[in-house]
Amino acid sequence: MLKDSTATACFSTDSKARAKEFYVDTLDIPLFMETDDTIVLQFADGTRALIYEKEDHVPAAHTVLVLSGKDVEDEVGQLKARGIEIADLDFTDPDGIARDDAMPPTAWFQDPAGNWIAVGEMPA
Repeated sequence: MLKDSTATACFSTDSKARAKEFYVDTLDIPLFMETDDTIVLQFADGTRALIYEKEDHVPAAHTVLVLSGKDVEDEVGQLKARGIEIADLDFTDPDGIARDDAMPPTAWFQDPAGNWIAVGEMPA
């Protein structure tokens, strides 16, 4: 039924302006479009993420977006160089990277609204 459909991730923020600055300017993800209270990001593989401003936004307690990188150590270094704090979690090493046979190497950080974002060496 939906096997040929496309998908768009969708989550909220407390400030569209801060979200745009973070995702477009800091993370260098291309902006597909924007309205008064939303931005839509365009990823290299054609997928998109819609981020909408919500007055009563509550940060997600789970990962809302997973970004795929070829070398998570390099990605983490670049994120840190841009001022992004990599989460120090119970299951991450001193560099903030989870290294487990059950999943690819992955690191987590939060956007300005407190939403959890992951970067990992996800298979294509």
